[in-house]
Amino acid sequence: MSMPEITEDMIFECFAAARKSDDMGKTASSFVDVEEYENEIMYPEFARWASKAGHPDLAKLFRKVAGEEKLHAVWLRELYSDIGTPERGEDTQRAIDALETIRANCDELIAMNPDSVIEKALMVAIRVEEREYLDIYPRFRDQALANNDEATAQVYQRVIDSEQQHAEWFQGALDSYRETHLQMA
Repeated sequence: MSMPEITEDMIFECFAAARKSDDMGKTASSFVDVEEYENEIMYPEFARWASKAGHPDLAKLFRKVAGEEKLHAVWLRELYSDIGTPERGEDTQRAIDALETIRANCDELIAMNPDSVIEKALMVAIRVEEREYLDIYPRFRDQALANNDEATAQVYQRVIDSEQQHAEWFQGALDSYRETHLQMA
């Protein structure tokens, strides 16, 4: 039985996107759900892949970003102290299920071709961070501004700036990774 190739799109399916709601509290709850998912599940899994593939530097980067994703949730929780444990969003559960589905195949592919899986994980991390800082979180910031909630808008702007930095870190790591592997080829 042949093993299906793990594609960048398959890995991207393991990303949950926060959802904007007319109710700013529900928007905030969705944001916290996704940021905590990235902190607890997605980026730690990418770090595990990088470690397994023999790239401790990339594993460290994924863990660093995971920690900052948790910080994003903390920033918003300071304004919405009643969030508690946010309801698990449908999109987040789908992403968790997708990651569980590909985990075993990724482990096998890492053993056979670690470069492909790690390169794809970095590419997905860039897509995730770009989507957040270019599309999703600016809409959340603008919603807060439209509701004259400057404090929440400022938190979303801090997150936007942080997510942009994450994208730049991952792009730099991908460029370095590719350069190193081209020299070895």
